[in-house]
Amino acid sequence: LRSGGRAGAEPPGRSGRPQRCMPEFVNAAFNVTVVATNTCGSPAEEYCVQTGVTGVTKSCHLCDAAQPHLRHGAAFLTDYNNQADTTWWQSQTMLAGVQHPNTVNLTLHLGKAFDITYVRLKFHTSRPESFAIYKRTREDGPWVPYQYYSGSCENTYHKVNRGFIRTGEDEQQALCTDEFSDISPLTGGNVAFSTLEGRPSAYNFDNSPVLQEWVTATDIRVSLNRLNTFGDEVFNDPKVLKSYYYAISDFAVGGRCKCNGHASECVRNEFGKLACNCKHNTFGEDCEKCLPFFNDRPWRRATAESANECLPCNCNGRSQECYFDPELYRSTGHGGHCVGCLHNTDGANCERCRENFYRVGSEEGCLPCNCNPVGSLSTQCDGYGRCSCKPGVMGDKCDRCQPGFHSLSEAGCRPCSCNPAGSTDDCNIETGRCTCKDNVEGFNCERCKPGFFNLDPSNPRGCTPCFCFGHSSVCTNAIGYSIYSITSNFQFDDEWHAEQRDGSEVLLQWSAETQDISVISDSYFPMYFVAPRKFLGNQVLSYGQNLTFSFRVDRRDTRLSAEDLVLEGAGLRVSVPLIAQGNSYPSENMLTYAFRLHEATDYPWRPTLTAFEFQKLLHNLTSIKIRGTYSERSAGHLDDVTITSARPGPGSPAAWVESCTCPAGYEGQFCERCSSGYRRETPGLGPYSPCVPCTCNGHSETCEPETGACNCRDNTAGSHCEKCSDGYYGDATAGTASDCQPCPCPGSSSCAIVPRTREVVCTNCPAGTTGAFLIQKGFFLHPSGLWKCCFYQFCFSELL
Repeated sequence: LRSGGRAGAEPPGRSGRPQRCMPEFVNAAFNVTVVATNTCGSPAEEYCVQTGVTGVTKSCHLCDAAQPHLRHGAAFLTDYNNQADTTWWQSQTMLAGVQHPNTVNLTLHLGKAFDITYVRLKFHTSRPESFAIYKRTREDGPWVPYQYYSGSCENTYHKVNRGFIRTGEDEQQALCTDEFSDISPLTGGNVAFSTLEGRPSAYNFDNSPVLQEWVTATDIRVSLNRLNTFGDEVFNDPKVLKSYYYAISDFAVGGRCKCNGHASECVRNEFGKLACNCKHNTFGEDCEKCLPFFNDRPWRRATAESANECLPCNCNGRSQECYFDPELYRSTGHGGHCVGCLHNTDGANCERCRENFYRVGSEEGCLPCNCNPVGSLSTQCDGYGRCSCKPGVMGDKCDRCQPGFHSLSEAGCRPCSCNPAGSTDDCNIETGRCTCKDNVEGFNCERCKPGFFNLDPSNPRGCTPCFCFGHSSVCTNAIGYSIYSITSNFQFDDEWHAEQRDGSEVLLQWSAETQDISVISDSYFPMYFVAPRKFLGNQVLSYGQNLTFSFRVDRRDTRLSAEDLVLEGAGLRVSVPLIAQGNSYPSENMLTYAFRLHEATDYPWRPTLTAFEFQKLLHNLTSIKIRGTYSERSAGHLDDVTITSARPGPGSPAAWVESCTCPAGYEGQFCERCSSGYRRETPGLGPYSPCVPCTCNGHSETCEPETGACNCRDNTAGSHCEKCSDGYYGDATAGTASDCQPCPCPGSSSCAIVPRTREVVCTNCPAGTTGAFLIQKGFFLHPSGLWKCCFYQFCFSELL
């Protein structure tokens, strides 16, 4: 029997949304092979037709599987049922042992799962006294009882006869009934089993997974357990026994190909196996799964209200693979969890970058952070590719130390320890060594180089060279000096004067009202303000400090020169333009100008002097000239001239004053004096002259420092004790205390040594001689022409 029915999807709604699909309702058993465990005809055997009348001769026939018109195989169970030409399957007779407890099974393999509506059997003989219908939900699953039919339910199947299922009870239990177990009719009796009849949830089938599984079957089995008889088989009459056997003319299974509402038809696949032609983005034999990439919500059967189609995962175009994530679905309502995200993305929807990647635009691929693993707090960067850096580290990738830090390590960068007074820049980022000013040294630029002192942040060279008049390179900050300002604020004219470039004096005007001085030129030749004596002289304590003044012109028509400020002294001369050292052009407004008295190239005094030469100039400063005119018939006005200097005494400390450690032969704070026992080598150079030991031929330890004249002893005389004193004779240069002996002459008069004879003769004898060799009062004239004084006792010997 073939059951009809309309196939296809439910008509689409007016909204155009997907609707539930319904495959055609069919007889799933039609022309499907049934496997029978017992069939007559092998070998051929006789069977008789039961009439039900005692004594009436039964008509008997032959069942022979070898003869097509006499065979009754299982194929006749599911063939086309022609009422005019009935075919049936038949078992062996009771004579062959077909009776309880022996069972005959008819197994129908549907080829795939179906939603079963009914199972119908049409018997060619009387219906069995006991038989059961079983099903398998899946092909490899267990056999599950569907329904029992028996006139002895409790004894045979241990089930209550004609029981029923109450709401809340197990709706997948098989029931038993004796309704179809009578022996009559002897032929043509039907048994129809409805899968949902008597099941409380049948009216809510779409929402009952229990019943959805209950109607699902891939295989149906009919177990024929006991024949119906009239009881005459007890006599073992062969003819009677031949009249009892199982015979079924039709085995029908009504249902739809199980596609869970996601297909309108089942077709043969490439393997010849029946499968759903799935829609709604589903796949599988029963459309029981969502297609790959359609896992945004859990798979569900379609219902009358909703197609429950599988929705695509939202992977933002960066993946074609995903899986259903229950936790994600519970938390967001979307369960599609993408995998294999491209372009270095990650996340359930490939919506964010993988760890350690970033993306500038939402549509762009992700780029590696490349955070430096040593300098970064984390290898993850922000949305701009910037990494979070450890202390002291900088850069988008945290790959270098910040200014003022060095030595990138796991702890970050260490702060530089550069002394700001002695360093010009931050330290080396690799070693931490600081870049020192010219006159500074040390890892942190913390000390002056030998020959320098006074580490000063305002000094572009860091330290001041020792001056010490050129006699020492070891000095330090002097104690007891304070800042002192030499100032002219022109509350009176203050002895300033003006002159032209050639030195000729010109008129200087002092204004009691504005308390400034001014000068005006009738020509283009400049005129200068010349400082008075208090700004001159020894100004070496102003070295490295500022000369400041206020200045303005009547008309802004300036022609600057290289000699707008001139210093002279010690035979040296330097000058700078007015705008040097960051100063402004002169204007009608009074502006302050500052000039550092230092030889550094930052302060471009010309010509260039050494540090010693510049200090030498300041030590004997003879002139300060400030240019007063810059254009014809335009006056220049000067005010508030100040030189910062230092002096002994209390006040703000002046750290730039030196105290020298003098070498042997020098003394004084600046090594400006020769020590005792030393003298100026070149007295005309004054304190610049080297000090050399006094030259006294061993007859004095001291000498006059400036002239070198010795303080002689040991009866010596001369600037260097190079001769004997009057009244003494000998060689004073021998260097012993007895170099000079008293002259053997009366009255300690002077004497001399005759070079040839080495005789001592008096050179200043008293008067009283009248001729040669005339002895008078103890004197005689020596043949050498010199008078030789003697005592009388010696004269005789000389004369002899």
